[in-house]
Amino acid sequence: MTSTLPRSTPLEGLPAPARLRPWYLLMLVGGALGLFTAGWQTVERIAWASDPQATSVCEINAVLSCSSVFSHWQSSALGVPNSLVAMAVFGFVASTGLAGLLGSQLSRAYLATVFGMTVFMTAFVVWYLEQSALSIGVLCLFCVGCAVNLIVAGLGITRVAARAGALGRGGLGRGVTAMVSSGADIVAWLGLAALLTLMMVLGLML
Repeated sequence: MTSTLPRSTPLEGLPAPARLRPWYLLMLVGGALGLFTAGWQTVERIAWASDPQATSVCEINAVLSCSSVFSHWQSSALGVPNSLVAMAVFGFVASTGLAGLLGSQLSRAYLATVFGMTVFMTAFVVWYLEQSALSIGVLCLFCVGCAVNLIVAGLGITRVAARAGALGRGGLGRGVTAMVSSGADIVAWLGLAALLTLMMVLGLML
């Protein structure tokens, strides 16, 4: 009688760290650059609050002007300057990317939370840039930079969360996982970047 030993298989739902490293790296890069951009914007915001007439590095012309955006309610739509909210989100994303690169085994609940924060921030940035381009008629370069970094980090957390099974087995989880498997998530994030670019250009031209 021949006895066979059971095969050793990876734990169900836990991804191979090596496969996720490129996406954790995207999260780290996008999160760190976004944190730097939002932090710089916060410094400029404090300087503007102290002296609205002070010259900022973001004052390019009548269309690209941070101070012109700072004076509108949309720049503090959540009760605090938007840059402070962005710093918190980018900080979470960057630290998650670093933890993943160092081999930490992050829980599904934590990854789902970071994914949810990123989606929320993405929706908020889309709304804010729409307000800036179409209602205010002025763009803040720091905000555009945050949007770019958010898209980079968003692609990373989407891949990590889907492959870790962090989004569950419901409709959302199955949908995102199917997009990742087919590469449609990359198209979606790049499409969002193209849509934002078109919206800003058309908004400032009209």
